[in-house]
Amino acid sequence: MNPAGFFADYDAFGDRRTGGEGDAAAAAWLRDKTAATGAEARLLPAPFTRLTPGRATLEGASFAFEGLPLFDGGLTGPDGIVGHLGPLGSDAPIGIAEMDPAAASLPGNAFARARAESRHAGIVIALRTKPDGLAPLNAHDLAAPFGPPVLQLAGRDAPRLMALTEAGAQARLVATGTRAPGLSQSIRAELAGMAPPLVLLTPRTSWWTSTAERGGGILAWLAALKALAQAPRARGVVALATCGHELGHIGAHQAFAAEPELAAQARLVVHLGANLGAAEDARLTVRSNVPGVAERMAARLEAAGYPAEALEVVTGGKANGEAHEVEARGGRYLSLIGKNPWFHAPEDRWPVSVDCARASAIAGAVAALSVEAAR
Repeated sequence: MNPAGFFADYDAFGDRRTGGEGDAAAAAWLRDKTAATGAEARLLPAPFTRLTPGRATLEGASFAFEGLPLFDGGLTGPDGIVGHLGPLGSDAPIGIAEMDPAAASLPGNAFARARAESRHAGIVIALRTKPDGLAPLNAHDLAAPFGPPVLQLAGRDAPRLMALTEAGAQARLVATGTRAPGLSQSIRAELAGMAPPLVLLTPRTSWWTSTAERGGGILAWLAALKALAQAPRARGVVALATCGHELGHIGAHQAFAAEPELAAQARLVVHLGANLGAAEDARLTVRSNVPGVAERMAARLEAAGYPAEALEVVTGGKANGEAHEVEARGGRYLSLIGKNPWFHAPEDRWPVSVDCARASAIAGAVAALSVEAAR
């Protein structure tokens, strides 16, 4: 597989937010790419409650900001909330903070706790990334939204927003939207063989195009599946490319609920998480709850040419991303998650945000370890 061609094709779909315009087309494309590896591939429908954002602004006498509501937070009416601005945690009606978009990477995160305990009528957050675009927080509680309305703004709005906050400016916060039934799809592929199977798991949806955030994991997922289809092996393989990553891992949660043994009994679940081959930051966390597995993966990565000094090799600890779904069900996992200066930002696009050489090294190493694990 030509990595540059793959990333260009991946990027061409544009935004692939769960249930959005590009989602169904991207799912069909990936199903066809999956079938071309030699595996039996099908779509798994994933119903969910979709939020379609409406007006989302913070306005005052001399300023106006536009953004997105927090997808698992409260909403305002069309007239919004009026009050002065103050730091998050203060007594101000509208609390203000700057945040990293990774701050909501796990359920029950610190910001979720702050929302639950908040005395603010509304909250505004500016999300800081390298390009300071609008990089939304993941919505783990989409099925049960809670807390005050939260307006998410681009990081580039932060300097002016914080100056207005220091001055205690008066503002109107509006965060509206419509919640209705929505539908997305995960991809499930299978290669016949002995149980329990090896499971390959990667998310396929995101807030925007997210080419480096999601594309590298999908490239490695396809490369491993193709290698497994062609190699001598005894063990069966189940591969899941799941939707709803940004909305509480909807696809993974539903897939494992339908087949509980996949997470609980799999020989190993190889989780190919975010930012595998993102440009400008080679840091890569290789984590497993099985002793020795993270070290074997690291050795494969080094052999494929990945810079050894960029690897953080961990046994145990807290699993992140969809690996959290496996850990919570008592499963055995290996998880790869990288860093990305454009994380969650609309500017995460081919070719600027992708390092093809490192993405290819990861794909080759994952394929080699997967073939070994399926023997």
